Amino acid sequence: MADLRRRVSQLVGMAERLDLRDSGRQGRVLAETVDILREMAFDVEEVSNNQLELEDYVEEIDTDLMSLEDNVYRGDDADGEHAFWEDGSQQSGSYIELECPVCKMESSYKDTLFRQEGIQLACPHCGNRLFDADEDMLVFHDDEDDVSRQR
Repeated sequence: MADLRRRVSQLVGMAERLDLRDSGRQGRVLAETVDILREMAFDVEEVSNNQLELEDYVEEIDTDLMSLEDNVYRGDDADGEHAFWEDGSQQSGSYIELECPVCKMESSYKDTLFRQEGIQLACPHCGNRLFDADEDMLVFHDDEDDVSRQR
């Protein structure tokens, strides 16, 4: 960026020494072109500085998001239960993995969800209902008809 600014400054200096504006129509065109180049060099420098500021800002947001994710996914649970991630770090609560009988995809749910009143859990992949708190049961679908099993 400094090289561009230096080269444009040299060009402006040469144009002023040649006094292009007083050398007819072609001189005025060249002088105007040099002025436009100078303005463009300033604009490019400003855009570059703004880009650097944005990169710093996005990096700060990324750091804040990572911290938030740590608090949400690994923070203390309201009931104080703790479990551990595969790498040995501590997580709060525990998770229950359910396989959807319709799409056969596995999903993890916090165990505290199963103790809340009025909650229904659905497969995030296909929308199939997996748990109904009002009936206190897991819901499984058979090929022929619905079959429910008490948990």
